[in-house]
Amino acid sequence: MAISGITGGGVMPPAPKTQPAKTAQTAGGKSADGVMKCVRAGDQEVLLCSDALMSYASPQTGESVNIYRAESYTKDNPVYLIRGLDASGEPFEMEVDAKKIDPNHCSYNELMVLNVETGHTSPTDYMHAVMARDKAGAGSYFDKMDYLSYAGEVLKERMAMGSWDSYLSCGRWIDSLLKYCENPNN
Repeated sequence: MAISGITGGGVMPPAPKTQPAKTAQTAGGKSADGVMKCVRAGDQEVLLCSDALMSYASPQTGESVNIYRAESYTKDNPVYLIRGLDASGEPFEMEVDAKKIDPNHCSYNELMVLNVETGHTSPTDYMHAVMARDKAGAGSYFDKMDYLSYAGEVLKERMAMGSWDSYLSCGRWIDSLLKYCENPNN
């Protein structure tokens, strides 16, 4: 299996520089099938897991993230597990409670957990988050930012450009996140 193209969250390595899917060690020392190791210039590894609800990576920083529902996940207890590699190539694992995320001050990883929790996993919804992250100038997936304000700036740009489909889609995405954060028991 090869990866190529642009993911929006970072440029994935071209197909000739990828290795086929294989078993690898993940955070917590557990072995997981379906992990792909991709090598880019400088031999920086990026781990993406095919069994994750969402995966993304940044060859610029070396960070890679895979989002899973925690074993204790329920609609009333929306806890997610985030695993991956940090900028120094070290494995990490953390739990995130979607109910406790404030999109006015959260990391990109937390924003992506909100995307998963609210059902926004399409490439278009992913790109809304990527555009907000780009607008914010976040260097790391762990940097805390006011992503809703930056998403609002993206929305204004879409309106100024007359890109009405994108404007409406981005507006629905923002409204959905706000609605969830105001009342996560929906």
